[in-house]
Formats: sequence, C-alpha cells, structure tokens
Amino acid sequence: MELLALVAAMSATTLALLIVALGLLALWQQEPKPLLLERALRRHGDRVAYRAFASDSHEFAVAVQRCLACSEATQCRAWLASGARDGYQSFCPNAAYIEHMKQ
Repeated sequence: MELLALVAAMSATTLALLIVALGLLALWQQEPKPLLLERALRRHGDRVAYRAFASDSHEFAVAVQRCLACSEATQCRAWLASGARDGYQSFCPNAAYIEHMKQ
C-alpha cells in the first residue's frame, strides 16, 4: 500500500510541476504589451503625465489595467502616430481618466 501512495504522490507532484512549467512557457512566449497610456498622457503634456504617475492611486492602477487589456491598440497607435491631441475619446477606454488628469 505504501508503494501505491508513493506512486500517487509522485504522479501528483510531477503533474503539478508540468502544469507550472507549461504556464511559465506560455507566459514567456507572449509578446509584452506596451503601455500606450503613458504616451497618451504625455500627448497632453508632461504635467498631465506626471500628475497621473505621481497620484499613486487606485484610479491609476485601474487605468493601467484597462490599457493593457484594451483591444483598440492598433487604433491607439494610429492616433499616437498622427500627432493629434483629440480623437482618442471615441475608442479609448481611458478617455474619461485622461480628461480627469488634464483638469
């Protein structure tokens, strides 16, 4: 009976290590997503960006998470490349946060 318990414990440990290794491999192979929020904030001036970064608030953390999860990165990059200051309001999930930081 002890042999069966040992085999079961070793199998469970091996399976857990395999799952962790596959998870780490999946994370390692992902391309890092750029934080476009910083560039969007800087588009409105360094003071706006500084105000957001220095706030050290929960609101900023939520804005970062929103940016990293955003599905509009292509449109955001195009807006940033255009040099325009307005226009992000129609696609950016952080538009209200950026407006708040501008005031």
